[in-house]
Amino acid sequence: MVGHMNMNRLFWITLLGSLATSAHVLADDNLPDPTRPPAGLQTAGAASAPAVADTLVLQSVLMNAGRAPAAVISGQLVVLGGLVGEQRLAIVTERSVQLKGPQGITTLRLTPDVNKQLRVSRMEPTK
Repeated sequence: MVGHMNMNRLFWITLLGSLATSAHVLADDNLPDPTRPPAGLQTAGAASAPAVADTLVLQSVLMNAGRAPAAVISGQLVVLGGLVGEQRLAIVTERSVQLKGPQGITTLRLTPDVNKQLRVSRMEPTK
């Protein structure tokens, strides 16, 4: 019975020590926030918008029934018809947006580096 009480006490002491260590690690202010956009996309203020079209990044598309479509472009929420710098949000789809401005039409895609290509493979007869 005494051995069981010592094991129980040892368990609780170990558990409390582990929790105290974990709390210290979680409270560390030097850990990066994984939800923050990359430093290149952060702007000085919420009202500021990138001046160059090449720096605009489509981060999210919002399409809900009963609400105007919107998009998050370089950290700024823009409703359909709203402005991003001098460009107006003209079209919102599930995967892209189109901005119309003085320089013409700019298309932003959620996955700009992905190029879909149709690939046809033939089944060769096995020997």
